[in-house]
Amino acid sequence: MKKIAAAAATAISAMALVGATQGAAQAAPSTTRAAAPSCVKADVTYLVTIMVDVTNNCSTTQKVKVDFNNNYFSSCMTLAPGQVGHANAAIFQASRYEGLVTC
Repeated sequence: MKKIAAAAATAISAMALVGATQGAAQAAPSTTRAAAPSCVKADVTYLVTIMVDVTNNCSTTQKVKVDFNNNYFSSCMTLAPGQVGHANAAIFQASRYEGLVTC
């Protein structure tokens, strides 16, 4: 009987540990990036590379990155109102433009 009680106690402890670990994993912060404001526009050209001109049409300074597929991002650009930034990705890095995200 003592062996059954010890086994049950071990199983309950293990389930509690798994539950605690799962709760912590679910509470982890999201790694998704917020989309850039709609007043920041991108002009995309596909040639040998993907070339993106980013224009800040907002009334405030914006910090954005260009999001390409394959989890590839440009460096963060700080654009004053009216300023244009440039980013590109070679074919081996990415094959399409996916959008603008804040940084």
